[in-house]
Amino acid sequence: MSTTAWIIIIVVVLVAAAVAAWLVTKQRENKQHEHAEQIRQEAHEHAAAVPQAHDHAQEAEAKAEVARLEAERAAREAREAQVAATQQEAVHEDHLRTADEVDPRVDTSADGTTGDTHRP
Repeated sequence: MSTTAWIIIIVVVLVAAAVAAWLVTKQRENKQHEHAEQIRQEAHEHAAAVPQAHDHAQEAEAKAEVARLEAERAAREAREAQVAATQQEAVHEDHLRTADEVDPRVDTSADGTTGDTHRP
């Protein structure tokens, strides 16, 4: 074979390789484009769920706020009930002290001991 024939064969092979590479690239680009369109379609289909998710989140936040306020109210009521119980206990103790002071059979001397007391 002559040199010209070899050059023509090499050029034809290089052109064929370039065409094949171009076709493969185009095919890959087309597949990527189709995949991107599929992703866009799925995103569009899920777009309707986004406002519902936001609504659900806002409802959950509102419920949490109501629960927090209720917990604060319950804690406040518990503190108030504890104060009332402490006050009632103090009144009870005061009544017992008064009864001990009035009762002649109870020794209320300064040493802190009591004689016959009627306390439970």
